[in-house]
Amino acid sequence: MATSNKVFVSPGVYTSERDLSFVAQSVGVTTLGIVGETLRGPAFEPIFVSSFDEFSAIFGGTSPEKFVDTQIPKYEAAYIAKSYLSQSNQLFVSRILGLSGYDAGPSWSISTIANVSGGSVSQDSVLSSVSVTFTGTTGGTSTILFESPFPSTIFSPDLNSQFTLSDGTTSTISSELKTFVSGVIGSNASAASTSATTAYVFGTIPDSYYDSLTGGGWTGLTNVYDVPSLKDADTDYPSRDNDAWYYAQFNPTTGNGYSGYSFSSKIDTLTGASGSFSGSVQLSAFTQIGTAFTEYNDVVVATLRSRGLSTYTTGTNPVYEVTGTTSVVLDSNGVYSGVTMSPYAPFGISGVTNDGSTFEFKVSLDSTDSNYISKVFGFSNFGKPSDEVPLFVEEQFTNFLNYSYKKGYIRGINETITALPSAQDDNGTLQSIGCYLEKYQTPETPYLVSELRGNTVYKLFKFILISDGNDANQEVKISILNVSFNNGTFDVGIRAYNDTDANPVFLEKYTNCSMNPASNSFVGVKIGTSDGEYQVRSKYVMLEISSEAPTDALPSGFEGYSMRNYYGSTTPFPIYKTKYDVAGEVIFQPPLSSVQRSSGDKINRVFLGLSNTIGYDPEYFNYKGIITPSNLTIETSPSYWDFLSKGFHMDSGATVVTISNGYSTSGTSAFEVGNASFGPTDSSDPTNPYFRIQSRKFTLFARGGFDGWDIYRKSRTNGDSFVLGGSGYLKGASPTTQFPSATGWGAFKQISVEGNTTDFANTDYYAYLLGQQTFANPEATNINVFVTPGIDFVNNSNLVEDAIDMIESQRADSLYVMTCPDYNMFVDTTTSYETDLIYPTEAVDNLDTTGIDSNYTATYYPWVLTRDTVNNTQIYLPPTAEVCRNLALTDNISFPWFASAGYTRGIVNSVKARKKLTQDDRDTLYQGRINPIATFSDVGTLIFGNKTTQVAESALDRINVRRLLLQARKLISAVAVRLLFEQNDDKVRQDFLDSVNPILDSIRRDRGLIDFRVVVTNTPEDLDRNTMTGKIYLKPTKALEFIDIEFLITPTGASFENI
Repeated sequence: MATSNKVFVSPGVYTSERDLSFVAQSVGVTTLGIVGETLRGPAFEPIFVSSFDEFSAIFGGTSPEKFVDTQIPKYEAAYIAKSYLSQSNQLFVSRILGLSGYDAGPSWSISTIANVSGGSVSQDSVLSSVSVTFTGTTGGTSTILFESPFPSTIFSPDLNSQFTLSDGTTSTISSELKTFVSGVIGSNASAASTSATTAYVFGTIPDSYYDSLTGGGWTGLTNVYDVPSLKDADTDYPSRDNDAWYYAQFNPTTGNGYSGYSFSSKIDTLTGASGSFSGSVQLSAFTQIGTAFTEYNDVVVATLRSRGLSTYTTGTNPVYEVTGTTSVVLDSNGVYSGVTMSPYAPFGISGVTNDGSTFEFKVSLDSTDSNYISKVFGFSNFGKPSDEVPLFVEEQFTNFLNYSYKKGYIRGINETITALPSAQDDNGTLQSIGCYLEKYQTPETPYLVSELRGNTVYKLFKFILISDGNDANQEVKISILNVSFNNGTFDVGIRAYNDTDANPVFLEKYTNCSMNPASNSFVGVKIGTSDGEYQVRSKYVMLEISSEAPTDALPSGFEGYSMRNYYGSTTPFPIYKTKYDVAGEVIFQPPLSSVQRSSGDKINRVFLGLSNTIGYDPEYFNYKGIITPSNLTIETSPSYWDFLSKGFHMDSGATVVTISNGYSTSGTSAFEVGNASFGPTDSSDPTNPYFRIQSRKFTLFARGGFDGWDIYRKSRTNGDSFVLGGSGYLKGASPTTQFPSATGWGAFKQISVEGNTTDFANTDYYAYLLGQQTFANPEATNINVFVTPGIDFVNNSNLVEDAIDMIESQRADSLYVMTCPDYNMFVDTTTSYETDLIYPTEAVDNLDTTGIDSNYTATYYPWVLTRDTVNNTQIYLPPTAEVCRNLALTDNISFPWFASAGYTRGIVNSVKARKKLTQDDRDTLYQGRINPIATFSDVGTLIFGNKTTQVAESALDRINVRRLLLQARKLISAVAVRLLFEQNDDKVRQDFLDSVNPILDSIRRDRGLIDFRVVVTNTPEDLDRNTMTGKIYLKPTKALEFIDIEFLITPTGASFENI
């Protein structure tokens, strides 16, 4: 994305000032260009950085991660930058991201069972009244035996199913009835009597029956569940004191329905004496109906995916461990039966893999449990062995679950998994959530909206992050603060993603912003816009201004987040903090638990909107794919999800605003709202919670950043076989007129790349090629050294040759340092050193096989073990980082035409080289155009070569001579361009000589040239063509590479003068 470090590529004169007075280190002339993968940052744009701190802030630091089962460092670029920037402050970095995306495969989503909403409960009907006979003694509850069966129509749950009472103790219906009967028997120990006045009542009962009980003499009523009232007319159904009853005797039905029952028990008959009795209990049952907390019912709280692997050796890619949507089930039986009554109880996940093997895992959604679902399955495709753990957790909405449970909205976990097909198996239903087949994406926020104007709010602007990809979703959060109706201004704060409301970390702050484009305080002027109308000044974000934005509006909330549909389950939604809590206010009451009260919010330590004080799930902000297109085989415009969650608005009156047409949620309320009106008159009302300007603030996040890489590939598809028509490409592409022999389903396809006339595909090969081409224009980015970490001339020879061609033909101003592999890159360990090492002879043969012949290119062998102090580890890396550092060092202490090798300008900072080279090894490598990294006992590892990869022997087969010419060309071109459009006469030719000769003479004085001559012609043909032709003859000073010393032993009496 565009940034304040924008590289200007259109015509114009651009000036800037930079004070270098206080730069301690010498500023050399080296400028390095890196194309490679980094942890984060903007993609496919050369960004200028001048220090490693700046690099880390934009692109992330070092990481020793390798591609799965390979020896290829994933983020070599950061190591190169760190080493190089220790000697230079001029670096351009172009980050690479993916163009293909992936099919995430079938999905299995776990969803909630919502509690019954107490406000919806009502008496339904009298179910029945029956008598159950019993026998027993005064010996206690253990002697009580019910002889006739309890009718199942009343007691649908098992009599012995355990439930929790309001005091936290557990019981069963059976034990409560036995306690009741035992109590009656105990009070009739000497002789039977049916004059008992006690009855046990389980839940609230109809008024008429309650009145008949109390009017009939049963005055001792035991309220088993401790409900607010046993009488329907007097009870409080929404009260949380009903939890014990609702949990014990209410069950979900279809949809959002609930059914429950209550009953009473009283002694009907009683006979016997002397401690032994028999009799009957009359049970009168009544049904109730209700509905669940609909918004929280069947809401997805976790999604599982199958592990898999894409190799592109066949047309089936990826090969998933589990393929059938019915191949994974949730087990809630037996020891797992508690999960329908508690979302944190254990449950089973079982299924069948693609090869017929079965699996079963005990898991839970309790983050403190050793069987926590993400601990068992992991979060990434390659995080655990696929043959042992075939599934992984793609998403988990832990905070949503915790918040909803503590509020009493959620009861348990649904027994039925929502299973959906892979994108390629969607079969036209468009009901897959597996289509991630899209290139990299940039995160952006929802639109911020104005204060309520009548019954309407207006879109104002949205934030677009400068960084691209997954990691950008967790880079920053954005707060709007100090909204002033008096001044018509507001502040924007760019905050660290992981900070807290109590201790916010502001990375940037823009104060006194307005929506008036005619003012210098216009928010677009202060931050910058994505359309280029206003220069981007922020390091993190830019704005897209809505065309409908009123010029006097103030941001007062934001629209909802676009989320995916789950086709059978409900989409989870973010929880907003809508008001400032007062001390003593009830904020949570988990089921069957005591209330949790607020200690009171301190306004200066809390933000509204998305707040860490109530939490939020990062999953809301991650990329969630697109609606599966009807045709996967060709490039089409993506269709994005149409589920729009509620947004947040400060004004309590904003409930009148509904979601617009075009969304599956259209017509519903657009916002969760604050607890007071929010407008100009409210800022002067001391009773309004927004009276203080410090209270007028809220926070939101950007979402949707996506790396675009295929998570099912162990390494990148950037080898030679993944060009259009290559064997790897054909295994992923569907047959077309151009490629009829393709055998895939559409993972690979031809795509259009803006500004590129070359045929492109979406394989990783073209992602790397696109990254390299960002440096193709020498007028846009001024570099003289170029590197492409992540590719080498053996495994990626086409890409390397493309880079060489760009450097030679399009730039002609840089040295390309390419990677020479010294080991089998596609092994998971380095234990088989002898067999997997690429020895010097083989390395030379590999270079010869490629046919590379360029004096703009150099390469080095072997790799070196580098100490990563930040991550406290060591990693083998190509010597590229140290080569670049020494090139910069050379330019700092000498000149570009001095060789960057040897003891003075070639020391390699490393633990050791992968292979200690012998003299014969060095000879083999140097004759084969590969520069050795030698190891000596006194200094360790050194660059011990100065060759380019040119085959013919000439002065240009040495790096220092090539760099001499590059430097001379750049200096001479810089002065010659000033003569353009002058009169083409003798005067201008003399001006040319007067400009060029001093440059070359200076190079000669500084030991770069032995001699030179400049000749300018003035033929009639040149004059007619408006041309001046000059020829510059150079005798470059070559580097000393061989010292031949002969020691002569003479007799004692010999005279040296006579020898």
